[in-house]
Amino acid sequence: MNIISPDPSNFFDRDTEERVEIIEGILREGDIAVLAGNYGCGKSPVFADLTVHFINGREWCGRKVSQRPIVAIDFESPGPDYKRAIRRIADKLGVPVPRVPDDLDIYLERIDPDETGTKKLVDAITTRGNIAKIELLESALKNKPNAVIFIDPVAMLFSTLKPGDILNLYRDFRNLLHRFPHAAILCTFNLRKLDRKNGRADLLSDPRGWLEEVSGTLDILNRCDVRLGIDTHGDDVRVINGIVRGREMHPLLIRPVRNAGEELAGFEQVTPNHLDLLSALSPTMKGHWDKLPNEFRFEDMANKVVPRSSLYRLIERTKPLGALNRREEDGVFTKLT
Repeated sequence: MNIISPDPSNFFDRDTEERVEIIEGILREGDIAVLAGNYGCGKSPVFADLTVHFINGREWCGRKVSQRPIVAIDFESPGPDYKRAIRRIADKLGVPVPRVPDDLDIYLERIDPDETGTKKLVDAITTRGNIAKIELLESALKNKPNAVIFIDPVAMLFSTLKPGDILNLYRDFRNLLHRFPHAAILCTFNLRKLDRKNGRADLLSDPRGWLEEVSGTLDILNRCDVRLGIDTHGDDVRVINGIVRGREMHPLLIRPVRNAGEELAGFEQVTPNHLDLLSALSPTMKGHWDKLPNEFRFEDMANKVVPRSSLYRLIERTKPLGALNRREEDGVFTKLT
C-alpha cells in the first residue's frame, strides 16, 4: 500500500495534530474553560491543588497533567489561608512550595496591598473597561507563555458581564490565546440560588441539565471550550463533570484529603460505588458492564461478549471514573466496583 506523505502546502495536511492536553480528558492548550459551582463547594481548593500538581507535573486525581507554570488571580482566598493551603498540598506531595514568581505568578486581592502582584491587580480592576485587565494577563504570559491562567472568579475581574460584554471578553480571551497558543484560561463562576421547588439536575448523570442552572450559563459557559461543574455527591465527595467541545467528557469523583492536623491538603480520586455507575452509565452501557468478568482482556471480550466499539467506549467511560484499572505488564483490565 502506498503511503502518501503529508504535503505542507496543502491546507488539509497542515496542523492536524490535537493540541497538548493539560489535564487528561478535560483541558488542552488554547482552551477557555469555566468551573461552575455553589459557594463553598471547593472551587478555590481545587485550583490550589491543581496549582501544585501542574507546577510539578504530578498526576491529579487519576488524570495526567502537563507540567507548566501558573498565573493565579484570586479574589476569594485571604492571603494567609492561600499560603497555608499551598504549603499543605506541597507537603502532601513531598515537593517544595512553588517559587514566586518563577513557578507561580500570584495576584491575590485579599492580602497586603504592598505585594507586587496585588498592586498590579488593584490597578487593573480600578480601571474602567477590559484593556488594563487583558494587559495584566498578557504581561504575565510574556514571561510564562505556556502557563495556565486561573481567574477565581471571572466576575470579579470582569465585573460587568452583560451579554455584549461577554462577547467582547471572549474575543479578548481568544486574541490573547492566539498570541500565546500554548496557554489556557480556567475561570470559576458561582451558581445562582437553588430553586427550592424544582431542585437541580444531578451533575453526575445529567451535566447539561445541571449547567443550565448556572446563572448566565447561555453567555458565560456556552461560549467557552470546556464547561465544567463541581457539586457535592454524598458524604464528603465531589463530582466534577461537564461538556467539552468536540470531545466526550468523563466524570470525575474526588474527595478532600486532610493532613495529620485535619486540615485540607488537596483531593484524591474516589472509586465509584454501584449507584454511581448506574448514574454515570447509560442502560446499554450498564448491561455491557454487568456482562464483563472482574478481570478481562480487551480482545477476549471484543465482539464475543460486548461489541468492540461498545467495549472501547465503556472502557473510556469507566476508567477515568476509577471503576476500571489496566495492568501495563499484561493488559488485563480489573473492575474495581
